Amino acid sequence: MGKLNFGGQAAGLEGITFLAGHGFDFADLNLNEIGKIRHEQKQIHRAALKAGMFFVAHGPDLRVDNPEGLAKIEEAVRYAAFFRPRTITIHPILAPISKGNEKPGAIEGKLREIGRLQELAGSYGSRIACENTAEEAVDMKQLLDTIPDVMLTVDIGHGELLGDKNKSLDFIESYPKRIGHVHIHDNVGGNTYYEDLHLPLGEGRIDFAPILAALKSLPQEVTLTFEMPRQKAYESLLWLRDRKMI
Repeated sequence: MGKLNFGGQAAGLEGITFLAGHGFDFADLNLNEIGKIRHEQKQIHRAALKAGMFFVAHGPDLRVDNPEGLAKIEEAVRYAAFFRPRTITIHPILAPISKGNEKPGAIEGKLREIGRLQELAGSYGSRIACENTAEEAVDMKQLLDTIPDVMLTVDIGHGELLGDKNKSLDFIESYPKRIGHVHIHDNVGGNTYYEDLHLPLGEGRIDFAPILAALKSLPQEVTLTFEMPRQKAYESLLWLRDRKMI
């Protein structure tokens, strides 16, 4: 059984100090804020190493099929080499393959660019991890079959949207060896992606126990980022401990 490692978001030394002081295992660098990170990069790196923490990263919230967005994502992946994050999460926007709504060749174009980003990340030991937004498990199959080194970021909160049941277990059961990272936050469901609330755990309707049990059953270590303000992340970590889910 693999170990679960828990982390929170950071884009500066203040975030690293908070996470280290509250017992988190790693920092998830928000690469939407590269300018802020650059200003303190040496202090951030030094403080994390001193605390025994490692890094993962989240790329800019932009699209790989948009030239300007792709350029910023590529810049972020190149910059992340300084921190050697285990994974770099991006949004592939592959839904809904299952409904056949993409234009001919659009998916293949996205996969080519994601493959190129993975080559870049792999050159310094990192891996691209593609996050579900509106995707179902089947929507990720072509990506994973085409690019063997790419991993998945399972966003548990996003899994509660656009359906009658949470999709997270489908991702874990369908691709157990390709789960590279997890985003954990609560939600109350909704019919659009814009109803994504990123609530602290316990304030929504998600049943986390079976999802965490499935993650713990995986052979690899799994990193989980609490995607919410840091104090709420710490409270959510305690919420899981109090309920003996971890």
